[in-house]
Amino acid sequence: MSSSQQLVSFEQQGAIGHIVLDNPPENRINREFYAQLGRSARQALRAGCRAVLIRSAGPDFSLGGDFTEWPSFGTHAAKKERFAFSNGILQMIESLPMPTIAAVNGRAFGGGFELALHTDIIVAGAAASFRFPEVTLGVSPLAGGAQRVAEREGRAVATRMVMLSELMTAEEAYRTGIVARVVPDAELQAKAEAMAEQLSKGPTRAHEATKLVISTWSTSGVRTADEVMIGAVVDLLDTRDCRAGVDAAIEAHAAGRPRPDTAFTGE
Repeated sequence: MSSSQQLVSFEQQGAIGHIVLDNPPENRINREFYAQLGRSARQALRAGCRAVLIRSAGPDFSLGGDFTEWPSFGTHAAKKERFAFSNGILQMIESLPMPTIAAVNGRAFGGGFELALHTDIIVAGAAASFRFPEVTLGVSPLAGGAQRVAEREGRAVATRMVMLSELMTAEEAYRTGIVARVVPDAELQAKAEAMAEQLSKGPTRAHEATKLVISTWSTSGVRTADEVMIGAVVDLLDTRDCRAGVDAAIEAHAAGRPRPDTAFTGE
């Protein structure tokens, strides 16, 4: 495969960065796909996007890793380097300082499911489905999927999904808390864009603080997250957005009016 082939594209629409997966027919993920995914994420960061939407150009979000490349990895060290590279890209996406959304249509299997799990919010079409097929290849999920399902919904759900390779419908994924919202398939793009638009107009630095606190809880527990939260919130009090929001709230309270919507700038 030529490294010049476009597998992932980035486009900016206002304050929203769109990362589009486009490797037909199955959106299989290989090293070059990950490299372009990483470049797209860095473009969103450099462009100052205040929300990022990851979506597919095809009928399926992604059927996962391109296992046909695995026999060419070579040595044990080369295998470790390959998966350190791809997981580093996913962790960078997970750590982006703005809200991220995955709009999942069709099938999100294996690495495609894991990519979605590295975003903050998964919005799924009604016909979407999720599965870890890695056990059929004699391996376990390679991109952090097992632990992220366990984090979202517990050990039992993660264990059965991985070990039994069970298919999970969008509705079940919603009931278990893996998916934030399920919408009609025909409305997926519009609903996901509307959510991204709402997030992009919000207090971006406050969203970043929320991500930091939740991430700290995930790695270090509640008490450490409490400590990080205090520092983050104190810093937020000096931001332009917080000052504008508090001033508007004080003025409305004094006048006996409902609190107005504040036009946040992300600063």
